[in-house]
Amino acid sequence: MQALTTHGIRIGVESDFRPGQSFPHRSQYLHVYTIHIKNYNEYPVQLISRHWDITEGDGSKKVVDGPGVVGEQPLIEPEGFHSYSSFCVLAFPLGRMSGYYTMIRLDTGEAFNVDIPAFNLVVPDLLN
Repeated sequence: MQALTTHGIRIGVESDFRPGQSFPHRSQYLHVYTIHIKNYNEYPVQLISRHWDITEGDGSKKVVDGPGVVGEQPLIEPEGFHSYSSFCVLAFPLGRMSGYYTMIRLDTGEAFNVDIPAFNLVVPDLLN
């Protein structure tokens, strides 16, 4: 698992290639990723939006921005935890994702960004 702590928020990421839901002959490689968010601060935060930088195996890039995560804008209490799973379909068997969440301190209303660690999306045995 990749993990990174920014502003007292720890983001951990796990990814998994799904061969049964991928179609290489159509250049569709499905990867599921799970994000674990832990708030180590003494104040509650709310995840407002996400920003993803997705790099394909050929070097092409795509940016995805949007409100919340999987239809939610979770509130995370002090020492609280939130996790969710989502997916990414790549056109190549290799790629990479990174990004950040914009969060708000609920005690002051201050917005800040929390980095998501870069992680690889790889078809198993591809790099052997």
